[in-house]
Amino acid sequence: MSINQLVYMSQATRKMSAEALADIQKTAKNNNQTMDVTGSLFYNGGWFLQVLEGPLDTLQALYKKIEKDPRHKNSRILYNEPAKFRTFTRWSMNMTNLDDRQADKYDELVEVIEAAKTDRKIGAVSPAVMLLRIFKD
Repeated sequence: MSINQLVYMSQATRKMSAEALADIQKTAKNNNQTMDVTGSLFYNGGWFLQVLEGPLDTLQALYKKIEKDPRHKNSRILYNEPAKFRTFTRWSMNMTNLDDRQADKYDELVEVIEAAKTDRKIGAVSPAVMLLRIFKD
């Protein structure tokens, strides 16, 4: 079965508490397991950056559903490409709250989100590709 990797960014409509983020992760984890979707969600300063991995049709349907979620706005796809393998094989959905500043790879992840917010490349690559590279290694 072929898979795609979809990376999108959006802006929270309100400040997200640790409890609200945990609820998002729990729901996503349960839903994604049944759909063969893996990935990770990053939150920083009112911005979401999420990687979803799975069958193309599944990701397209899931993204349409995510776009309608009232907890965020201005959603835009940064990357949607076929992949030879999953980067987040261990997680039906991981969650990293960068607001707590304790996250592994904190500086790199903040740079990715800041670059994505302004459509700036990191070196010669897009923020989405850089994000995938950070976790590939």
